[in-house]
Amino acid sequence: MVSENPLAELRKECESALSEAVRRLSLETPKQLVFEKPPVWEFGQLASSICFELAKHVGEKPLVLAERLIGAMDKSKFSFICDVTAAGGGYINFHANFANFSKLTIEAVRRLDDAYGFVKVEKPLKIIVEHTSVNPLHPIHIGQARNPMLGDAIARLLSARGHMVSRHYYVDDVGRQTAVIAYGYEKLGRPKPAEKPDHFIGKIYTITSCLVEINRLKRELEQAKAVSSDEEIMRINRELDDWMSVAFELRSKYPELFERL
Repeated sequence: MVSENPLAELRKECESALSEAVRRLSLETPKQLVFEKPPVWEFGQLASSICFELAKHVGEKPLVLAERLIGAMDKSKFSFICDVTAAGGGYINFHANFANFSKLTIEAVRRLDDAYGFVKVEKPLKIIVEHTSVNPLHPIHIGQARNPMLGDAIARLLSARGHMVSRHYYVDDVGRQTAVIAYGYEKLGRPKPAEKPDHFIGKIYTITSCLVEINRLKRELEQAKAVSSDEEIMRINRELDDWMSVAFELRSKYPELFERL
């Protein structure tokens, strides 16, 4: 017998033994049997707290019910279980038969080789993992630089579990921002960057966007004056003053590039 998940075989045997014992005592079987890892290795490898819930319906102490369930188990069917004990006021602890369990595990490692440990899901899903997708208008920072590793690791983990995974990198190269960059770059004559390309593109976008906004506001101001809208004129002037301050700062930082644009 080769199993890609030896622990699942132990869990199945525990579930089968417990379900059969519940039926023998004519108790209502829960929809789902939940097992947990005991806090101490000596208490076994898997444990069930089913008696705490069942005891409410049968009027018995959980520990007494746990001992009755253990007594109702057919131990002749055990392969990966060597002992079952009651503890902690009503827990049922399952102790693994390490001779058989180790044999199953070693055989699985030998047969599956590098595939061992990658347990496949029962129902594979189609999953798209989009990662990185940095903004092309700004320099890449260290926080964004880590995302390719994180995204690819997640995609590999999902693939290892049997899911059908597609990796997507969303290139945000459409919309107004890209149009502004293209406009500014074209006005400059499509020059080769004399510095890091992402820094150069960022400067073009910042300056061009500022100048585009100033020109837009100037046109709106002329239209507002034509209809004598004093309130609108004041609003536009305030916004225009803000952008003029930005333009002054950009002109001080990047004088040559600003003049060319």
